[in-house]
Amino acid sequence: MVDFSEPEIFTLLARAGIPMAVSRLAADAEEAALAASGLGAPLVVKAGGLEHKTDDGGVVLGLDGPDAVRSAASDLLSRLGDRARPLIVQRQHTGHEMLAGLRREPGVGAVVVVGTGGIHTEIIADAVDALVPLDRAAAQDLVRRHPHHRLLAGHRGSPPLDVPALVDLLLALSALAEQRPDIGELDLNPVLMGPLGEGVIAVDARMAEIDTPPPRTARAGPAREGARSLEPILCPRHIAVVGVSDDPVKAGARIYRYLMGNGFAGRVDAVHPAGGEINGRPRYRTLSDVPGVPDLVSIAVPAAAVRAVAREAAALGVGGAIIHSSGFAETGEDGARLQREVAAIFQDAGIPLAGPNSMGVVVPDTGMTASLSGALEAEGLKAGGVALVSSSGALGSCVGSRLMEQGVGLSRWVHLGNEADLDGAAYLEWLADDPQTTAVGILLESINDGDRLIRAGRALAASGKPLFAFNMVRTQGARAATRSHTGALVGSHRLRGAVLDAALATRVPTLRVLQDALILASSGGLPRGDRLLAVAASGGACTIIADGAEAAGIALPPFPAPVKERVAGVLPDFVAPVNPLDMSAQIIARPEVLGEVLDLALDESRYDVALVQLTTNADPGAELTAKVVAAARQRSSIPLYVARFGADSLAPAGMAAYAAAGIPVLDAPDRMMDALAAVVCAAGKLREGPWSSI
Repeated sequence: MVDFSEPEIFTLLARAGIPMAVSRLAADAEEAALAASGLGAPLVVKAGGLEHKTDDGGVVLGLDGPDAVRSAASDLLSRLGDRARPLIVQRQHTGHEMLAGLRREPGVGAVVVVGTGGIHTEIIADAVDALVPLDRAAAQDLVRRHPHHRLLAGHRGSPPLDVPALVDLLLALSALAEQRPDIGELDLNPVLMGPLGEGVIAVDARMAEIDTPPPRTARAGPAREGARSLEPILCPRHIAVVGVSDDPVKAGARIYRYLMGNGFAGRVDAVHPAGGEINGRPRYRTLSDVPGVPDLVSIAVPAAAVRAVAREAAALGVGGAIIHSSGFAETGEDGARLQREVAAIFQDAGIPLAGPNSMGVVVPDTGMTASLSGALEAEGLKAGGVALVSSSGALGSCVGSRLMEQGVGLSRWVHLGNEADLDGAAYLEWLADDPQTTAVGILLESINDGDRLIRAGRALAASGKPLFAFNMVRTQGARAATRSHTGALVGSHRLRGAVLDAALATRVPTLRVLQDALILASSGGLPRGDRLLAVAASGGACTIIADGAEAAGIALPPFPAPVKERVAGVLPDFVAPVNPLDMSAQIIARPEVLGEVLDLALDESRYDVALVQLTTNADPGAELTAKVVAAARQRSSIPLYVARFGADSLAPAGMAAYAAAGIPVLDAPDRMMDALAAVVCAAGKLREGPWSSI
């Protein structure tokens, strides 16, 4: 990033209506003394050329007039040389120190930030942020979300501070972010808050111009989307695979084998310059030789040959394309240039493009496996309602294969690749109207169009479909070094998080929680609220469940008196009828008692979701327990989730009974509570909205 000069910053902020301390610039000690005239006292002199002025001894406070300013300026120049220039002379202000600023990333958007100011800003690191644009209610909420906001209202006799003035400053920053998209980082630190009615004032500012983003091909905006349906990629009836050699381990041959082996319901044609036949079927020398016009062209040839295939596909007017080949933007500028050229060919022809460097797309219901995923070596695909969209082909394959192994069916499984044309938001928009999809998981490395992603997420929510997001790449990584406290506090990961929050996505902390949340969401539906009934075979598990519920804001309503009496009647005297309910060995010794307890306690007017947490029960008792739980679940009008922490080898018949009943089983209680927290959060987002477009 490139820093703005001090005069540019002061002029820009003044025009934006941001209250700044009167600052005068000087090149030497004499100019500094002249600048001090008429400012009053006390005064401060700063070394304007330093990034962290206080740390480097570049601030001199408490000066009583021009002579003192001259002396201090001379000392700064003597110690720091040209790094001190320009010298900044200000009236010294006092007040409670806060930080305010903004941070922007190309394609993602901008956030306004507020936090503790002063020299300890990055150590305390308590900043909170909100996506631009802000209205007054959002700015007020941003201040309330600050961990120390109560101190601003006055504490132990101290007067309340001017929070309304701070809100006004945040609104001005939001407006500035919209007016000046060239501002990448703006840092006001400190912002001094006076008592209520006396305003706020920023006494130091640093601003940096945004890095010029790498040129991208034009994206499909809403005006073009109607002509760029994703049906050819996600619902093709005729696929041509280009690059099907005789080598069975090569990409094209694998894709062709997966399509044929999984019984793709449509037509598949192989293309390779060698021509001839493959597995007794014709292999065409060129794409133009294929009879008819394919809905989808799956391209798996060396990068240097992709351009020619793209031109041929465009001339034919194919429906869509997936470029599996690598060797594009992920390899450097030459590859990026080739990627832009190839993407432009498809876009000019109005043909949607997935990739390049895409593992591919899988639709289990139709056997459509235009993908390189090693997970397709497993026998059989399981169709269902979970859609998976991933920036990472390898990790997406892991999650997809584990979900299907757990009995969770997939509707669509997409690897984004380099997103030269179609990005995650495009697929989410399509999935919002897909009748096969009931829940969506996304593994996200980057965002290309934050506004569109927000609209897509809200469209999913309006369709009643939860969106679970794992926001990858948490570190600053290769991003250019920040120029401000704000930039250091708000990296790319947090900006993506702000966009996902606005999109009503439920962010999950790990891949495991993503997988588990999708398992629960596909099993018995989402909870209608946050009231949990938990029954466990262990007091320790009950403690973990209670702790997890408290951390996630999940309620554990007690049993009403009649239910307490009835539960007490079927359990030993030493079992307290409380929620979570520790049934201890009764679950193992008398599985039928668990069914009675569930029938007594499950009450949709009092609970929104139920959990049965088992430990090391073994067959044949484990099988009986599984059948009891399955029957209770079938009778229940609220979702009932199951976890079992004992070794599977102790209860093969029990685990088979759960599988036969379509009940996925998690294991440890802490794992279950992490997943339960995610689905309760997602259900809340669907209930509360808002779902309107931004």
